[in-house]
Amino acid sequence: MSMENSSHSVPFIPFPKIGAPALPPTFSESSTMDIDRLGADSPVVRPQMVDFFYPESAFPTRRVGEVAGFDMIRNLVLRHHELIWNSPLRPIFGEDEAHFLSAAERTARFHVEVCGGEKSYTRERGQPRLRSRHFPFTITEKDRELWLELYIQALVAVRFPREVIEEYWQWIESLSIRMINRRTTFDPPKRFPWESVRHRFEG
Repeated sequence: MSMENSSHSVPFIPFPKIGAPALPPTFSESSTMDIDRLGADSPVVRPQMVDFFYPESAFPTRRVGEVAGFDMIRNLVLRHHELIWNSPLRPIFGEDEAHFLSAAERTARFHVEVCGGEKSYTRERGQPRLRSRHFPFTITEKDRELWLELYIQALVAVRFPREVIEEYWQWIESLSIRMINRRTTFDPPKRFPWESVRHRFEG
């Protein structure tokens, strides 16, 4: 799996506001509108569209916390954030290291809670609202791919238990798609199913 570096000088493609989604197999900008008819007597109507579907995202069960241990889950999240801080993703989150580390601690508490640990995150913050909490940051498809690559490195670094790593990966891989808020292509986000990354944790 190759994860490329991010590029933050990209055109903004807003999410369309639609009713029932109807995603075509492929999308061609020229196929949605007859530009030769612009300015005619009758209106040119572009059909409704979506840029991609959000896949189902299954949160981990308490077994992940029982097998891995909550200290390991916390260390995993903090290690991931350390890698982010020293990667091309750093500019997304600004240069205030203290604020970034505080956010890392909150994220660690959330992951611990998700995996069956103490519910300190929701007591303090309420509903996770992960997507809306990430709106202040510009996150592209390539940013997500690098974020996942750094997660692989963090999982390897902390020696996350093989018995539960697949369950944890399936959660973060699918959930990460919901964090994208700046589209740079009409292609759907690249998926990284467990079978495509399994080899990174062997040996």
